[in-house]
Amino acid sequence: MTSASAMSGNLVESIVKRDGPCLSTELARKLEAQGLTPEAARKRISRGTGGVHRLAGLVFPKGVRFFYHESDYNGERYWTALAHAVSAASPAYGPVLAALRARGGIIPRQHFSIVSGSPILQRGQVASNTVLERLEAVKLVRILDVEGVGECVALGAKGFLGGADIAGLPARLLTEKILLLAVRDWARRLGMASYDKITLRNDGALPRFGTFNWDLCGPTYLSPMVRYDKARKLQPGFLVCDAVVGEIVDEAAIAAFIRKCRLSAVMRNLPPLMPLLIADRFTREAFRLGKSRGIIMATPYTLFGKDVAIGLATLLQTLSKAAAIAVAKPEVMIELFDRLGQIEGAAGNLRGALFEMLVGHSTHATDGGSIDIGRRFASSDGFKAEIDVLRVKSHESWVYECKGYQPDHMIGAGEVKEWLEKKVPGVYAALRSHDGHASKAIHFEFWTTGSFTAEAVALLDEASKRTRRYTIGYLAGPGVRSYVAKLQVSGLTKMLDEHYFNHPISRFNRKYDATASVDAILASTNLGFDDIAYTALEDLDLEALGDMEDYDEAL
Repeated sequence: MTSASAMSGNLVESIVKRDGPCLSTELARKLEAQGLTPEAARKRISRGTGGVHRLAGLVFPKGVRFFYHESDYNGERYWTALAHAVSAASPAYGPVLAALRARGGIIPRQHFSIVSGSPILQRGQVASNTVLERLEAVKLVRILDVEGVGECVALGAKGFLGGADIAGLPARLLTEKILLLAVRDWARRLGMASYDKITLRNDGALPRFGTFNWDLCGPTYLSPMVRYDKARKLQPGFLVCDAVVGEIVDEAAIAAFIRKCRLSAVMRNLPPLMPLLIADRFTREAFRLGKSRGIIMATPYTLFGKDVAIGLATLLQTLSKAAAIAVAKPEVMIELFDRLGQIEGAAGNLRGALFEMLVGHSTHATDGGSIDIGRRFASSDGFKAEIDVLRVKSHESWVYECKGYQPDHMIGAGEVKEWLEKKVPGVYAALRSHDGHASKAIHFEFWTTGSFTAEAVALLDEASKRTRRYTIGYLAGPGVRSYVAKLQVSGLTKMLDEHYFNHPISRFNRKYDATASVDAILASTNLGFDDIAYTALEDLDLEALGDMEDYDEAL
C-alpha cells in the first residue's frame, strides 16, 4: 500500500517533471488546482521528493524557492525557467541579466556595481557584491579573465541566455569611454555640472552618488537641483549617467538604471539627482518607460548631433572589424580623428587603437600577407596574450607590438625587458603550437610613435643579436613616419603629424615645458582640421546606425 507521503511526493514530482522547473509559488498553485488546501500544498512542497530538488544559493523575495527535476538540470528547460523566474520574481537579480545582455553579455568585473542596479550597501537591499556571488553560485554568470581587460563577469547558463562577446569587448569599452568623455564635455559646456568635479568610471575610483556607482557623476548647481542644509549652506544636486553602446536597449535592459534612480530618490538625506541614460537606440517602450520615470533618455545623435553620432557608431564598427577596415579603408582612421577629435580627451584614447590599424595597413600594403588585429593566443602552460597586429604570409609570421604614444614619450628598459622576456617567448610558444604557424619563420617587431631610451635600445639590439629561434626588430617615431610616407594613401602621413607627432599637446610639452601661457600656445597652433575631407565614411556599411535624421520621429 502506498503511503500518503509517497503519494504527495509523486504528485509534486509528476507536476515538476511534466511542466518543468518553477518557483514554489507556482508549484503551490498547481497543487491547489489538484484540490489541496494552501497549507497542505505548502507542506507537500517543503517535504520534497527524491527526483525534485530545490535550488541552493539563491533565495527569492518572501522565501520563495526554485524547484526543478533532476532530469532537467543544466538543460535548456532548466536555464530558461530559472532566467524567467529571476526576471519575473527578483528585483535584485533580474535586472542584472538584462543589463548584461544589453552589453554584449560581458563586462569588466569592476563595472558590475554600476550595471547591476543594486547598491554598494543599503539597508533592506541586497548588496551588489552579494548579487554577484549568488548569481555566480548558481552559474547564471561566470567570472573569467580577458587578456587586456582583466577579470570580467559574463553570462553563464551554458549559453542558453546568450553568448559573451569577448572579441568585441575592447571595442565596446573604448567606444563607451569616448561617449562618456563627450557627455562630460556636454555637461561642462552647458553648465549641467561643475566643470572640474565630473568623474568618469575610467578616472580611477568609480563615480558614486548615494549608495550606487555610476558611469558618470558630478554635482550640479542648477536652480531646481540645489538645496540648503540646516546651516543654510548651499548643497548641490547631482547629475548621474550610465551609457550603453552597440545595442537597441529595451525595457528589461533599463530596469537596473531605473532601480538605481528609484532607490536613490527615496533616501531622505540625499540631494536631488538628475538621471541621464544614453544609448545608441531605445525601443519605443523603453523610451516611454524611462521618460515616465523622470529620466533623460538620450542618444549620441540627440545630444551631440549627427557628426559625433556617426563617429561613435563608426568607431565601434571599425574596432570590431579592425583588420578588414585597416586593409580596405585606411582613410576611416583619418575621419575618426576628425569627427571625434573635438571631444576633449578623445584623441589620446584613439591613438593606441588606431595606431594598430595604421601598422596593420602599412605593413600589409608594403609587404603583403593577411593581417589580424587584436588576436588572442594561449599556450598549453596557461600563458595568454593579445597580439596587437599579426601578419601572416605563406612562409612567415610577423608579430607587431604597437604603442601609439606622443613623440616625447620614452619607452624604458623595464617595458622592453618585460616584452622580451615574457610576451615574446609566450607568444612564440603559442604560435608554434598552432598548426598555421608551426613551420613558419616568426618575427617580432616593437613599433612606437614615441622613442626608446638608450637602455631600451641596448636591450633590443642585444636580443636581436643573440636570438636564433626568431628575429627581433623595432621602429621608433621617425622610422614609423618614413615607413608610412612611402604609401600612396592620401592623408595618412598628415594624420600621423597632426595627431601623433605634431599634436598641440606634444608641441606644448617640447617647446614650452608647461611654463608658457596656454592661450598664447593655442593662438599659434593650426590644427589643420579644415583640410581633412569628409569622404571615407560615405562608403561604410552603417546599417546598424539607422537613419539618424528620422530618429526623433521614430521615438
